[in-house]
Amino acid sequence: MRETIKVSILGNDAEFPANAQLSDLYKALGFSKWEILLLVDGKPCPDDRYLEEGDLVTWIRITYHESPVRDE
Repeated sequence: MRETIKVSILGNDAEFPANAQLSDLYKALGFSKWEILLLVDGKPCPDDRYLEEGDLVTWIRITYHESPVRDE
């Protein structure tokens, strides 16, 4: 059984333990799940999904802006 796997994150190869989950990537990237949406092979996945050898991981930055117009 493999001890590590290689995944591509924005074009950069990275190694993780073979039992790494998507939630582990948030920590490795220094973001919380409220800041970015991780995509695996172009699709959103649950945080408890296990990474697999060769996964292509990208992310979308989540931003929040308040409207300057107020409802009165």
